[in-house]
Amino acid sequence: MILLFFPPAPVFADGWQTGTPDLVIESPAYTLAGEGGDVFRNFVVPISLDSPRWIESIELRPENPRATHHARLGVDSSNESIRRDAEDPEPGYAGMAWGQDPDGQLVIWAPGMVASRGIPGIAWRFYPQTCLVLHTHMQQTGKPEVVKFRIGIHFAKEAPKQHPAILRIGSCDIDIPAGAAHHVVTDQYILPVDTDIHTIFPHAHSLCTELHVTAERADGSRQPLISIDRFDENWHDSYRFATPVPLPKGTKLISTFAYDNTAQNIRNRNHPARRVGYGSNVTDEMADVYLQVTTVRPDQREVLMEDYKSYDLRSQITGCKKSLELDPSNTWSQEGLATFYVGQGEPAKAIAILENRLKIGPKAVFPVTSLGMALLAGGDSVRAEAQLRQAVAMDPKYPLAWFGLAKSLAAQQKNDPAEEAYRKAIDLAPGLLEAHLNLADLLFRKGQFKDAAQVCTAAINDSPDTANIYLKLAEISAKQRNYTESLEYCSKAREAAPYTHPPKVLLAVYCSANGDTDRALTLLREARREFPTHPVPPLILGQLACQQQQWNDAREEFTAAAALPTPDTWPESHRRRFLILLHTQRLQLAQQIQDIIMAQDALTQLLKADPTNPQLKKMADQLSGAR
Repeated sequence: MILLFFPPAPVFADGWQTGTPDLVIESPAYTLAGEGGDVFRNFVVPISLDSPRWIESIELRPENPRATHHARLGVDSSNESIRRDAEDPEPGYAGMAWGQDPDGQLVIWAPGMVASRGIPGIAWRFYPQTCLVLHTHMQQTGKPEVVKFRIGIHFAKEAPKQHPAILRIGSCDIDIPAGAAHHVVTDQYILPVDTDIHTIFPHAHSLCTELHVTAERADGSRQPLISIDRFDENWHDSYRFATPVPLPKGTKLISTFAYDNTAQNIRNRNHPARRVGYGSNVTDEMADVYLQVTTVRPDQREVLMEDYKSYDLRSQITGCKKSLELDPSNTWSQEGLATFYVGQGEPAKAIAILENRLKIGPKAVFPVTSLGMALLAGGDSVRAEAQLRQAVAMDPKYPLAWFGLAKSLAAQQKNDPAEEAYRKAIDLAPGLLEAHLNLADLLFRKGQFKDAAQVCTAAINDSPDTANIYLKLAEISAKQRNYTESLEYCSKAREAAPYTHPPKVLLAVYCSANGDTDRALTLLREARREFPTHPVPPLILGQLACQQQQWNDAREEFTAAAALPTPDTWPESHRRRFLILLHTQRLQLAQQIQDIIMAQDALTQLLKADPTNPQLKKMADQLSGAR
């Protein structure tokens, strides 16, 4: 049986429900017109911190709740929100581009919600170069209304013991026919690792009548997580389980939402009833369930996150397609669909959408920049550069356009103008971490090691939990033969990202790149003794043996690597890249020593890792015939 923690009936007092905050800030006041449709507006909330701080919880308090459908607090490290706010003459700016949720948190206000002080031991880090953005969904009441929020922040007294994640499950393929009295929408997501669920927050609009979320374990047993038999969108809440709900790997999370799209539904906003699809407007529908979870093993968090992001991309693509089916001129859905296609590794589809969007819709800097980034993702850095130069000409203060331009220039080895563009992006958005990392890499390749290290050190001050910064510092130190310092940075990288290779393996790679093969061999042998079941040390030892034409040693090492299991801390993409590299190396060795059996086995394993590769299938057929 699951026990939910039900707080006392809400008391909407003048004071804070979660106690006196450590810091109180306010959103700008905005006057909402009395008539019209839904208004989506975002407000940059000023906050000043000198150093990163752990935040335990945030309470949102609307001064005029009757005019607000919901509000959601996000963070923005790109300064895009500040830029858009400055361009709009009214407080805030319109639209859905409001940054992103704080890592592992859902900071939201909805009617009926009871504020929570947060779960002990679960906090999130706020960085000084990041701004807070309050996204509000407002509804007219028939007269002008002033909308404003007070935001109460409680800082954590210590670093968190757990690192949560937010999962949104639920179908975006919503299409409810007019007159349907009981239209059911379902979805499912399978957990890739053992997981604990801490809170659950379902969300839908006025047509929803009931919803259920169930956990179905691999053995077929089912466990209800939440059931609401008479759903009312005016009374949302985030429910915390009295104790976290443990769900083993392979558990299927199943969401079921039912809708009444008839005239008999008194909450139906459409008169007469009309076809309703997925969307953010109150006249659209949703079937979202937000879950705050932690992985039972903290070192498997990235396994969960990569798997979930793949699910979420597919879901969002479905939602945008459905929105465009109902409203083909919806530019937000067009741009969103293109962004999701790039994230899914299908830039060609994004390019076609954005080119059409710019032909038929208003020309704006965001889709122009997005097209440039899609072209870059597709490998066309020349066209990307031209497109992104248009973007910076349209808006010289748009940091993402400068960042994209820098990447397109760097891809063409135009290093000096690329460096200038990266620095421009960082000046405009100091919290844009990827720009810092790319600039450091560019400076490293130019031999400016001191400058590259300074860029990384500055980034660490704002983002001390990012493994890639430590890896770049490790590479810089190793290049300068400061191997002790490099090993320390490698260790910090693995602490930040447990799926990273063992520190001595990383250092061995840098030593090998420096031509210090003997040191690399020593480090790899030490790493093998320290991590006897890790497959990467024998893989790299095999590569080094191949370089020295020690074919028998190479065969022995590759065979050892292939016999070891891949670490269960590796995300699927990491595992797949490793297997492709390992068996490609085995195939090349087999061709060198003319071992048909080894070649056929290597191809068989490659096809398992890369099943859609036609060239591999052709080679496997040829080898099978030769044998």
